[in-house]
Amino acid sequence: MPQDGLKEIAATMSIQELPESYQPVAEIVGVENALRLAQHLGGLSFYYPRLDSLLRDKRDAQIRAEFNGCNHRDLARKYKLTESWIREIVQRRPADEQTHLF
Repeated sequence: MPQDGLKEIAATMSIQELPESYQPVAEIVGVENALRLAQHLGGLSFYYPRLDSLLRDKRDAQIRAEFNGCNHRDLARKYKLTESWIREIVQRRPADEQTHLF
């Protein structure tokens, strides 16, 4: 369907007129964008990882960069983690660093 047609139809639809599985998406991105997603991704089955798992590697890299050897407690408070977990993160090397060792 051409974009103009999609835009026209979307302008006349409410979120409640969409299938139930589309409604949470439409509440976030709007009816027109939910229909665009259906147009491009319809028929596919995919998984949205939780946001914290998407950002974990970046967070861990920041923790390593901020670590000065004795600020476990401060980092634990800042990132809402336990001191033990901060110790685990700073001792663990990221996967890309490990592959360069060999």
